[in-house]
Amino acid sequence: MNLLGSGMKLQFAVISSLACLTLAGCAGSYPERVVTKGPLICEANEVCPELSMRWKDEVRDGFKITAEINNPTKYDITQFVFLVDGQPYTYSTINTTQYAGTVSSNSINVPVSFLNSFRNGKEISLKLVTNQGDVERSILKADGQQSSAYLTFLKGYTGQVVTQ
Repeated sequence: MNLLGSGMKLQFAVISSLACLTLAGCAGSYPERVVTKGPLICEANEVCPELSMRWKDEVRDGFKITAEINNPTKYDITQFVFLVDGQPYTYSTINTTQYAGTVSSNSINVPVSFLNSFRNGKEISLKLVTNQGDVERSILKADGQQSSAYLTFLKGYTGQVVTQ
């Protein structure tokens, strides 16, 4: 039984190493590396944006945050407004909205200092300002419910995997 367990652990280690090498090879091709991606807290019938965060290796002074809305309707995303414990943090997008199939996406840059307030927040929401109206969803609820997007921010902030 231990032999089988060891074999499985070895197989997992080999697969993990190959995945790591593959990802490292890809990461070297781009000036930025993806930290992670996750959805906000949404009801089943709601448009549910996803956030991804990239660390700007060449600058080391901020994060690029991208919002994606996967919906047949095109959303022109022009602004991100984070509400952290009642305090708004407003960021205009850095480019025009990109459209790929049913996905509308746009990005902002935020300073590392923004993550300090974000990490210490008790209630956080995001409002995406779009041509289809505002899309506002929770990231962290007052009752402690955490979205995958919130865990994305924690992972980017600490540089470690965060478990729920």
